[in-house]
Amino acid sequence: MTKPENSVSEQIWELADAQCSGIITESEMETLERLLLDHPEYRQEYLDYIFLHMGLASAVTSGELLSSSAIEKSVNQYHAEPETEKKSLRLSIMQTLCLVVCLLAVGLFLLRKKPLQEKIVPQVVAESSQYYFDDNAVPPDEVATLSEVAQARWELIGKSPALTHHFQPGTVKVTSGNVEVAFSGGADISVESPALFGMERKNQGTLFSGTLSARRTNGTESFTLETPSVEVVDRGTEYEVSVNEAAETYVHVLDGQVEVKPRGRLPRFFWTFDQPKAEPLIDSIGNRSIQAGKNTRRVPGLVGAGAVRFNNRPDASLLLGSGGGKEVGTGDFSVSTGITVEALVISEWKTPNTPQKKAPFDYDEIFRKEDGSYRILLSFQNDDKAGITQIPTVGSGPCLSFGLFLSGMGYSELDMPLDGKEGRPTLEEIRDGKPHHIVATYNGWTGVKAIYIDGKLRMSHRFPVGTMIISGGSKPAVIGNLISDRFETLIGREPFTGVIDEVAFYDYALDPATVAAHYANVQAGKDYFDGQLSRFVLQEQKGSNVLLNKGEKMKFAAETGEPML
Repeated sequence: MTKPENSVSEQIWELADAQCSGIITESEMETLERLLLDHPEYRQEYLDYIFLHMGLASAVTSGELLSSSAIEKSVNQYHAEPETEKKSLRLSIMQTLCLVVCLLAVGLFLLRKKPLQEKIVPQVVAESSQYYFDDNAVPPDEVATLSEVAQARWELIGKSPALTHHFQPGTVKVTSGNVEVAFSGGADISVESPALFGMERKNQGTLFSGTLSARRTNGTESFTLETPSVEVVDRGTEYEVSVNEAAETYVHVLDGQVEVKPRGRLPRFFWTFDQPKAEPLIDSIGNRSIQAGKNTRRVPGLVGAGAVRFNNRPDASLLLGSGGGKEVGTGDFSVSTGITVEALVISEWKTPNTPQKKAPFDYDEIFRKEDGSYRILLSFQNDDKAGITQIPTVGSGPCLSFGLFLSGMGYSELDMPLDGKEGRPTLEEIRDGKPHHIVATYNGWTGVKAIYIDGKLRMSHRFPVGTMIISGGSKPAVIGNLISDRFETLIGREPFTGVIDEVAFYDYALDPATVAAHYANVQAGKDYFDGQLSRFVLQEQKGSNVLLNKGEKMKFAAETGEPML
């Protein structure tokens, strides 16, 4: 039987009162959302009511009690202000508990459901769709300038031949002659054809193939040159490096001294969640802390002692407090030639069109760092993909999405449909209540971007060899949610539903054999490293670095980076 109109209205105002008083329960919040969805005629009145409480909260904070006419004027002024002014107004009065409670619920409703009115939707929500993407990131700084191109033919990977002498991060393919570039960090590089050379940062480059010579002319920072197996670090010297077809590296020191060290093969971060419940969660590699939202819960591990359950609420999140750089290309999550995000999950994703969620626009984030277009994203998604580049194009519907910004290509997502076709899992298989091993990789040395489920390659796409990732910046990295604004703290837009365990982040791509080995360890009830992580960390810390002096030459193995005598 349909309830009378006044009954619906009374229910909404009673629930709104409880919401602003901070005493609303989870089931009541769901009832409020459902009523507002089913009765759009009350939505604007509901928002006016919320903003009225915002005015009262602001008055209490300032010590001045506003009159009813002043409050009404404040509400009307809010609707008349431009979006930028509204944002400033909202932030200035986020100082009381009542206001915080109201904003959390309003934000949850506005961002997870169909917009109530276009004029109050935050500017960061794309007009063509309802998912959240902030494309307002500042591009990376210039890393190098062109010095000389005598009788050379060259181009930037992913772009037409460049007409500028100023480079942001990218890769140069030299097909004839020599190209000389001056890095802003103080190193001069001469690349001989044929070669593929990446410019990552002002003091770092990558030789994918071919030969170059390097010389320091100014600056105080060391310059690092990466090859398939080693890193060559100089501190004001001159040397030559070449990479052959077998990916072996040759180093010849012409003057001074260089240090050659094998590239690391441990994850940069590994979150096991195995710490005792009385202790804070930390990263197992560097003991860096995690800030947990109040709607995360420590539960028995899918592997090991502990895991974390997320309940699809805005403050269900794990904020990784060790990754913020100052600009794009900086910070602990800045990667260039490769990346792997690995996790063990039980998904309870409530999409599409289940009784719990009717709207098709729904993300469950596994890992996300939202630096505008330079984001890193691994999430379950169900949307129309309007305005987002899919490579390859697969259309709409539920998928597992892996998004990166690639130099010369821009931001794009590898969207693996959950349709059971061509070896891919179905949505029902992902939501079967069992742990699934999910691995997303990109390898700049091969150009392959890939998604693995339970030890098997399920989907991939190949970009040009040498295409680099551009990532990093000031925004926080998050497990189980999207947090992009420094004012939101632990309040996210796209919370996960289910359990996440054993999350690892690497600055290189795991190969298929290693992915399969990690899954085999998981099936045996072990972590990815068969319980040997601490030993591997000690081995890498000891290292096998080689110092080469003027006149010395050495070849280094492709796989291990070890010296070849």
